[in-house]
Amino acid sequence: MNFLEEWYNSLQLFKWQHVLVNDPHFRNIEGIRDELAAFLPAEDLESPLMKNHDSWLLHILADKQPNSIYLLNEVAELLRLYKTLPDHHCYNLVQKNGRINYKGFNEKLFELHVNYLLRTVGLDPQIGKTYLSDGRHKEIDILMALNGQIYNVEITRYYDVFTEELLAYATDVVGHLHRTTINRTLMPHEIFSGYMGFKKRDDSLIRQSKELFNQGVKSFLHGYRSAKDNVILHPAKKETDTYVFNIEPTFSQHYEKHYEELLHSYPGYIKFKIEADLKTNKFVANAFVATNTTVADVNKRLVTKIREKLAQHKTYKEGNLVIVLGIERVFSSFSNNRAIPITQKDIDARAIHEEIRGRAAVVLLFKELNPTGISYQKMVLGDSVWHHDLFQVIERINPNIRYLNVQT
Repeated sequence: MNFLEEWYNSLQLFKWQHVLVNDPHFRNIEGIRDELAAFLPAEDLESPLMKNHDSWLLHILADKQPNSIYLLNEVAELLRLYKTLPDHHCYNLVQKNGRINYKGFNEKLFELHVNYLLRTVGLDPQIGKTYLSDGRHKEIDILMALNGQIYNVEITRYYDVFTEELLAYATDVVGHLHRTTINRTLMPHEIFSGYMGFKKRDDSLIRQSKELFNQGVKSFLHGYRSAKDNVILHPAKKETDTYVFNIEPTFSQHYEKHYEELLHSYPGYIKFKIEADLKTNKFVANAFVATNTTVADVNKRLVTKIREKLAQHKTYKEGNLVIVLGIERVFSSFSNNRAIPITQKDIDARAIHEEIRGRAAVVLLFKELNPTGISYQKMVLGDSVWHHDLFQVIERINPNIRYLNVQT
């Protein structure tokens, strides 16, 4: 199995079936494949892909979704830029042992994207630069000059880690339920539903609860199969100051009628059930995820992220600080980037201005993948007088990456 070749063959078939021969993305699908093949080791493309593998890129290839053409067009173009940069080793896309740095790939790809965009408006972004802070060298993502002014460009991304973990947990739950129906012959009275509610917005609680779910399913089925004297021992509801967990027979219909009433006030929850068609002996696993958060809460977390970056560079005195934040949604079998944490219309610009007053400019870059392409929005915040030249340049930037067959 070669993920890249399978992706290529799948999208070639899609191209011909939907008469997309002249589509600017599909027209150069060979170029995309060749760029990726030149970068990715063959052994990586042929190794089994686990659902928790660090590589977002391999997951995109393995999913073979038609709209992946837009994402991979961008990746190919950025890799082409990467090869031309004299200091490209600073991105650490390839480790010293020759292996791809899959864990940091997404973050570094975004840094490359910003580098690319700055070049499209005639700037000369420098990488691999540092400055002294308390006697130690601190890294600068991009250092650039504009009209005699020096800019330290700090590049990062903003996730809703709690929601990401909850969605990943739902994937695990559905997978476990599916395996349960395969590995065991479930009787009608053994079909179950349940829920897990989290009382604190702490992503570590979600990771810690996975074994609790696995043991809960095991205990529920064991209660039926070890019954003595017609006494069925169902596991009791478990509740602490951080979570509540329950599993019960599906015939109660509580999944449809009561779970949301019980859980709606929690920061996040998941409810699950198995459905059975007794005529065909087919089983279906369902899971539903919900988070309870306000726009105000999300803005507070965004401001906290910006505050962290201000603190990170508080000793930088050689120029101005620019914080570039990527906010995106790219759904795939990879466990990150599924939920966009905040949309442009919900940004509390006043709160950000208060935080960065006199200390930095902030650029928010929103990215969403949809069936017909990638949509971008940008938002620039800061003192428009002090950063006049910078803001004028940013206004000229088109965040979309050009097609691979168009030279820049």
